[in-house]
Amino acid sequence: MKREVIRLSELRPMIHFANKMVTSPGQAWGPRIIGDCQFVYTLSGKATLRMGNQIFDLRAGDLVFYGPQCPHQLIAAEDDPFTFMSIHFDWCTEEVEPTHPLHQIQFCSEEQLRQQIPSYTIIVNEQKELVFPNHMTIPNIEDLFDQLVIEFRLEEPGYGCMSRALFLQLITTIIRQKLQNGLWKSEKRKIAPALEAIQKRPDYHWPLTELSDLCGYHPTYFSNLFKDIMGCAPKHYLITERIKKAKQLLIDMELIEEVADQLGYSSVHYFCRNFKSLTGLTPTEYKRQCLEV
Repeated sequence: MKREVIRLSELRPMIHFANKMVTSPGQAWGPRIIGDCQFVYTLSGKATLRMGNQIFDLRAGDLVFYGPQCPHQLIAAEDDPFTFMSIHFDWCTEEVEPTHPLHQIQFCSEEQLRQQIPSYTIIVNEQKELVFPNHMTIPNIEDLFDQLVIEFRLEEPGYGCMSRALFLQLITTIIRQKLQNGLWKSEKRKIAPALEAIQKRPDYHWPLTELSDLCGYHPTYFSNLFKDIMGCAPKHYLITERIKKAKQLLIDMELIEEVADQLGYSSVHYFCRNFKSLTGLTPTEYKRQCLEV
């Protein structure tokens, strides 16, 4: 099996295409081979990825990766088609202009689809390296994908440099989470009841005392522990979960006011301010963007 080796310090990535898409039931891509690399990040719904001798069931928060020598097929579920963000890229290139991936896509046979796929190893430093997974569940990277899609679509001055910087932040975040995964999961168990409560009821104004009681800690200790593990305060995490839910509701609901009310906001203005601070878009702009893809 071919093994590609990539040094993190030498990355000069190029974003060729970035998009957000709402799929139809059973919509499929492939079997095919692409000319560059691709990330697909599932926002909601379900899909199946076939690659080599592996089949991955994709859910919200799942990230998949494949390169130019990886025959694959991606299929949206019939009962709950997925919404996803996609980035086509090269790890390291001297190109200054993106190359649209459509012209390099080749359809492949079922026999090719079952072939063993190459592996990609990221050299982080002299002590650490990571065999980059084809499938992983990565929390808290949706906003980085959002920013990359926005940069690619708007093409503001210097967007190529900004896209490269955002991609380096994205790939470094993924690598850190994968290298620290065992420790992170162990630490996360300490605040699991609070995380589950917020995820189930993002519309509720959770007092710090209630969340700390769920985990059996003093509020001050709980607040510090939560920030150490999640990288943000409980209040910020609650807002993040609300906005994540808002993105789904904006697709289904007609009025912004309805979404704000369902998420527990007494003020539409405050909801819109929270939404834009995390996504860079107003709810109206986000809704229009989703309807256009």
